[in-house]
Amino acid sequence: MAYSLAALVRHKRNPRRKQIVIRDIRPPQMLASDLYRSSYARVCAAWEAAIPRIMAEYERSVPVRDASANPGKNIQILSDSASDLGDLFRILGDELTRLILDIIPELRDWTFRTDRWHRDQWRGAVLSATGVDIETILYASGTPTTVGETLAWNTALIKDVSDQTRQRISSAVFAGLQARKPAREVAAQIRDAVGMSRRRSQLIASDQLAKLASGLDSERMHDAGISQFKYRHSGKLHARKWHRARDGKLYELETGEQVEGPDDIARDDMPGVPPYCGCRKQAVLTFD
Repeated sequence: MAYSLAALVRHKRNPRRKQIVIRDIRPPQMLASDLYRSSYARVCAAWEAAIPRIMAEYERSVPVRDASANPGKNIQILSDSASDLGDLFRILGDELTRLILDIIPELRDWTFRTDRWHRDQWRGAVLSATGVDIETILYASGTPTTVGETLAWNTALIKDVSDQTRQRISSAVFAGLQARKPAREVAAQIRDAVGMSRRRSQLIASDQLAKLASGLDSERMHDAGISQFKYRHSGKLHARKWHRARDGKLYELETGEQVEGPDDIARDDMPGVPPYCGCRKQAVLTFD
């Protein structure tokens, strides 16, 4: 719902300043941990739980033979073994697909819960800075577009995590079968693949929280008629140097142009948009 926060402030009191800076909203990492545990971690756990089944089939399928005795028969054994393993991976893929369908309601709950958290934080920040309570307006505004986009994007990412995990595991298994590697060596490679997926998933969850919060910042600022923001650097140790240099500078929300400066921001480099960027927009309410 579009409204003019500046008009509401003028109606309540006569502002003496030309600008009011509203505190930026920084989501706690607890929300990222919640996203990881409720969705991504369940996919990784499912693949980890499948390791005994995979290794049992691998140990059964490893051709124990004398390659010099009957090479034609050995090729057939290897082909049958690969086929059996392929059938198992198709079964596991179907199981993971059903699991992801079960995860989607949890993902939806997290997305809407994070939106409610952000809405309450935005209301508190506006009230503290201006003395105007916008609770009624926020509750009547409906669900921000960013919420639906985040839900769809995370659903796709969870599927991608599962698909990549399956690809890494199957590659290790079939390469091991071809080279007749010991089962313990293949099992270690599978565990490494699951561990890699866990680490990637934790990064994704943190990044998705930052992107959701950034999108909600923009939508709620736009709804309030706020057209400018101060760039707030994330404070990360290995942050992009040009992001750190923007800290405290004033920019146009719609275009990314710097106010009274040459440092314009590209659309794909706005705060919270690049991969693993934790920078924020701090709303600046201006009075004409």
